[in-house]
Amino acid sequence: MPSKTYAVEPIEPLLRAADPEGSLASCGIERLILGPEAIAVVGETVSDLLGGGRRGPADEEEPAVALLVDPVRISRRGDDVKDLVEGQLAARFAVSRSVLDDGHSELHVVDSILEEATEAVRGKAAVVAVGGGTISDIAKVAVQRASRDGRPPVLVTVQTAASVDGYTDDVSVVLRDGVKRTVPSCWPAAVVADTDVIAEAPAMMNRAGFGEMTSMLTAPADWRLASLVGADRSYNPNAVRLLASVAPDLASCSDGLREGDPDAVASLTRALALRGIVTGVAGTSAVLSGAEHLISHMLDQYHAGHGKPIGLHGAQVGAGAVVAASAWEMLFDRLAGRAAARILPIEEALDPERGRRRVLAAFERVDSSLGVAEECWRDYSAKLEAIAWEFHRVRDLVENWAEHRDELRSLVRPAETIAAALRRAGTPARLSDLGQHVDPELARWAVANCALMRNRFTVVDLLGLLGWWEQSDVDEVLERSARAAAGRGE
Repeated sequence: MPSKTYAVEPIEPLLRAADPEGSLASCGIERLILGPEAIAVVGETVSDLLGGGRRGPADEEEPAVALLVDPVRISRRGDDVKDLVEGQLAARFAVSRSVLDDGHSELHVVDSILEEATEAVRGKAAVVAVGGGTISDIAKVAVQRASRDGRPPVLVTVQTAASVDGYTDDVSVVLRDGVKRTVPSCWPAAVVADTDVIAEAPAMMNRAGFGEMTSMLTAPADWRLASLVGADRSYNPNAVRLLASVAPDLASCSDGLREGDPDAVASLTRALALRGIVTGVAGTSAVLSGAEHLISHMLDQYHAGHGKPIGLHGAQVGAGAVVAASAWEMLFDRLAGRAAARILPIEEALDPERGRRRVLAAFERVDSSLGVAEECWRDYSAKLEAIAWEFHRVRDLVENWAEHRDELRSLVRPAETIAAALRRAGTPARLSDLGQHVDPELARWAVANCALMRNRFTVVDLLGLLGWWEQSDVDEVLERSARAAAGRGE
């Protein structure tokens, strides 16, 4: 074993401290290995997890291991990371390497690729996925599907960038009918994150990872809001408490990231890994995915529908978090000034026919065949039905706003604070700075219609129920977010 410059991150003590009652689900990750030189123990980790025994078909002399990768070359000090990992595995196991390629410049998690990956891992003792968040998501789905045929393969993920937090949870983001959806998959048994490898990843990917981090500053408020109106009964304050322990000091992840400082990259890698675990033990991605993620998904839908490159998810989330925080601030300000605020009549607010027309009109822009619109309507209509069923809870929330205001405020950071952290990390703080053809008009479309794509209740839904999500209201939120991004008032 190499000199121990890496560390096996203890997970259970964090869980016990945040959740002494044991109300959260258990974490399926047995080993979280972080730090320099971690890449050197991939083969040993797989061997240890297999217990030194055979896990493949009985007629095999040695365990069979599937190596899942994409075509992108990943380097570590000039060496090919995928070749390094394959060499370690080949010294211990029978290795089959599958290069997943859908013909696009970036791999997508679509049915054809998932089927190919599932066939590649079926009957194997272990699966090692090397690459970014897309390969991780594919591997988790493939292992889950292959597990239906018998004993599940051991999954080890080798993380090569700090761009997302999805390496360490038990869900995957897939593209279904042109729409991104989060689906259950499986936990990896181990995640190996060599911070030397991650530091060599394109700087924009790691900066985007900090953008992903900022959703913890807005999404918990949306999750709590959804629980108050009866749209999501999964809310658990212990998950929020665990989340607060992930990165209490944002500066440790943002400062130095712009220049690729190894310590900043290592701090970000650890924080993202623990964030992913929070999602898994909470049993829902809602803890870290609110309006800011909906905005990012809207941009992805538009670009995919028009054959344009999809932007970095985390960078979009970061800019979306500034918008989401601005929407919360507008809500707080207006409710503070209008003690007699009233929600729209249920017939107007939740009318299915009106809702369907809005969805079709919004997503015709993405796909003239309306396939994307129909997929979004299936999710959005479920949200309308859930809110209509307990509409009295929405009324109670508004009428007794003072009872909930402080708790909700504590779960969302000011837009200026989020924007300042993004700027320090070198990550876009406004949607118009994202590139990837995100002009002001497209950004406005994504923000205005983000609530229509998914069965997830956020601050945007409440603003809509109050009649405060018309054109002028959207413009006000965008203006607030622009001021925050510019650092006015700092």
